[in-house]
Amino acid sequence: MKKMKLFSLLAILFMYGSLCAQGNNPKGICYVEVNNNNILNAGSYKLQTSNKYLFDVVNIFAANINYDTSRGRAYLYSNNNVTKVLTNAQTYIKPLQDKGMKVLLTILGNHQGAGICNFPTREAAKDFALQLAHTVNTYGLDGIDFDDEYSDYGNNGTGQPNSSSFVMLVQELRALLPDKIISFYYYGPASSRLSWNGFRVGDYINYSWNAMYGTFSAPNVPPLTNAQISPAAVWLGNTSNSTTTSLATQTKNGSYGLFLWYDLHGTNEATQLSAGTQTLYGEQTVLSTPLQSWSQGTNCDAPIGLLANNLNGTSAKLNWTAVGTNTYDVDYKLATSSTWINAATATAATSITISGLTANTEYDWRIRTNCSVKSTYMFAPRFNSGTGVVPPTGSYSLSLDGSSESGSAGSLNLNGSALSFEGWIKPASFKSGFPYISSIMGTEVSDSNSALLRLGDGNLANNKLQFVLSINNVQQKLASNTALNANTWYHVAATYDGATMKIYINGVLDASKSQTGSVNSSGAFNVGYSYNISRNFNGKIDEVRVWKRALSQTEISQNTCNVTLPATSLTAYWKFNEGSGTSVQDHSGNGSALALTGVDNTNWSTDVACTTSTQKGLVTTESQNQKALDEQTIKRQIKLYPNPVSRSSQLMISVPAEFNKGKLTVYSLSGSVIETQILNVGDNQYNPSKLSTGNYIIQFESQNGSLKQVERFIIK
Repeated sequence: MKKMKLFSLLAILFMYGSLCAQGNNPKGICYVEVNNNNILNAGSYKLQTSNKYLFDVVNIFAANINYDTSRGRAYLYSNNNVTKVLTNAQTYIKPLQDKGMKVLLTILGNHQGAGICNFPTREAAKDFALQLAHTVNTYGLDGIDFDDEYSDYGNNGTGQPNSSSFVMLVQELRALLPDKIISFYYYGPASSRLSWNGFRVGDYINYSWNAMYGTFSAPNVPPLTNAQISPAAVWLGNTSNSTTTSLATQTKNGSYGLFLWYDLHGTNEATQLSAGTQTLYGEQTVLSTPLQSWSQGTNCDAPIGLLANNLNGTSAKLNWTAVGTNTYDVDYKLATSSTWINAATATAATSITISGLTANTEYDWRIRTNCSVKSTYMFAPRFNSGTGVVPPTGSYSLSLDGSSESGSAGSLNLNGSALSFEGWIKPASFKSGFPYISSIMGTEVSDSNSALLRLGDGNLANNKLQFVLSINNVQQKLASNTALNANTWYHVAATYDGATMKIYINGVLDASKSQTGSVNSSGAFNVGYSYNISRNFNGKIDEVRVWKRALSQTEISQNTCNVTLPATSLTAYWKFNEGSGTSVQDHSGNGSALALTGVDNTNWSTDVACTTSTQKGLVTTESQNQKALDEQTIKRQIKLYPNPVSRSSQLMISVPAEFNKGKLTVYSLSGSVIETQILNVGDNQYNPSKLSTGNYIIQFESQNGSLKQVERFIIK
């Protein structure tokens, strides 16, 4: 991390040589509100004697941070006028750059709860940084300017500002754009959240300027120097000429390197500009070319709801939400490449499948809408193509009758500020009698001690999900917007992060509400039952997990069928792969087996939501191997011992006749192939000295491919 800081600082210092002020010759920073004004007018002003252009940096004001509630994702939004500027970069951006000016895109909140200060994780900050970097590279911009206004933090179930968000965002953006400008309009919650964990926003940005027009106040953004700061802020048409002159004088006397001009209009501003430039440079400002008028851009929004799934190593399905009855252009590329590959032109669909991908490789994709004009591109979250290796899968879920059948895990302590429930359900029917409740999972000792996920309530439709948590001795409830259908598989999830309760259905955020406080839940945890059999769940259930942390939308949507083990804060994990018996193993490692009541072998069903075709690769399908073993599809098992094994010892592999001359493949937990060997019947030795300590996956395949077995082994 120290090397990252040093690299970032050196990159920024290198750029200062060409952009920052020399002595008392401040650079001109200009904002143009493109909703009403033509940005080309920034290139119409020159200093009278030297014939130099007045402005060095021109900010397009402004694109927005919007929030996609369906995906729980902040995304970059361009309105009709910003779209007009960006999609016609040769007309509106390139001419200014040809005159030596740098053109930045200002990023501003949009009252939707998303802002630069409330990214909950580094993953979320990096995703937005990628969107910004793609936009800069696609439209030939010179950088990004951040303005922390109008976010309305907390709307749409988003979090409040935190100390890490802005730092993580500029770190990730600097890594993606090492030679571009990053600036900060010194205002809003971000101005008091400039350091975190030993890192400073100022280590990764080039400039900062005062946001209070008509005043002189130097932003405090360590370690930026006076050469990188504008303490003066002039609002053209609103700041008096005398104040403008005073601000210019203070700038010169303080040896500051920047001078900010805001809101350049389509009328001649030379008089007020001269009130500053006469002091700053000893020259009047003149209008060198006629000013240009502005006509409004055409509305054309890019799609949201972007998601890549069905990742099988060589292909992926790209999904989005329709925008009216328009068509779409879709491109994709390797994450390491700068060249986009067209996947679809003018398609009216809301998904396409791309093929020919390289296994276990990261890809980007983008989409735009075709209206009478083109929208800007919307850039999707980066995805990994998956390994394409699919171990044999099992085919069991547990069917409950809604009256006498359920499961109990004993006491689970879920007290704290964060938790998640998730699992697959296929309701057979919904309760027809008051209070219309079908219990899916959770604890309900009392109103002051509960955490549960269920269907229905006294004043809620019997086919809608409800997430219930006891906070401050009161049950806080969140209901889904979507009503479920009988005899249909759904992946359902509920999360709480100390600030927001959320419900997801099939990986999509369905409902949320702001809520703070600690959860009080410690007692008997049940599946299909709460405290009264009249509330038992009627239907099939599979892949139930309980977490002591809030899962992200990405984690939920990409890991619906299984999860890599071991997993951080996984409290309980019941796969329901036994296929018989009255107990379900806890795969979390915490020993909370699920004891079944009223169940016999007829309750085990081969009707499952997750099949081979829905898996995404070796690491995320490790759980399926257990199903295959439980079904006894492998007549004789290969045995590994000792496990764990030290690097200085030999891993013994006992191979039955069914696997003779078959193949052994060793994988890292990321799904990369480390090596392959041929199996021989009897005892084989595997030398682990070539591997580092850690967890690995080993797959065995018979010579004809009809038998497969997957095991995890640990090198200590």
